[in-house]
Amino acid sequence: MTPFQLYGTYAVIGLGAILIGTLASNLLTIGGITPDLLLLVIVALALHRGQLPALVFGFVMGLLFDIVSTDVIGSNALVKMLAGYVAGFFGNPDQATTASIGSPRYVVTTLVAALVHNAVYYLLYTRPAEISFTEFYLKNGVAAALYTAALALLPFFYASRQREETF
Repeated sequence: MTPFQLYGTYAVIGLGAILIGTLASNLLTIGGITPDLLLLVIVALALHRGQLPALVFGFVMGLLFDIVSTDVIGSNALVKMLAGYVAGFFGNPDQATTASIGSPRYVVTTLVAALVHNAVYYLLYTRPAEISFTEFYLKNGVAAALYTAALALLPFFYASRQREETF
């Protein structure tokens, strides 16, 4: 697969994650917590292609998400870019996509990237007078990161099954 085809595939999947995340967010919400589907795609790219492609992809997709959603323009671009940067530390560009996603490293990296993503995102939005950042982050940020990491188990099990491995 050429790089153009590969990044085009990731872009289509990223756009699909944005659409599903915005249109079906009420269906995915549990107790007021919504998973970040786009983060799953960014982490997959980071593990498969490395830090720089994930950083650029996270920025572009985050900016598109900002445009589609009612968020402040640039806020998601910043945190998705940061998540791609952090996830890129765990990447191995020599591995195939199925090997990257089918590794337990995918779920752990998703959790780490989501924790960092949510810490910065909620730091931008909490007001000191209303609630402390720590309390807000523990109630919302950690729960959302765990929910996103739990959803990362779906592509992980699918990809590990493609590789005929059991975990």
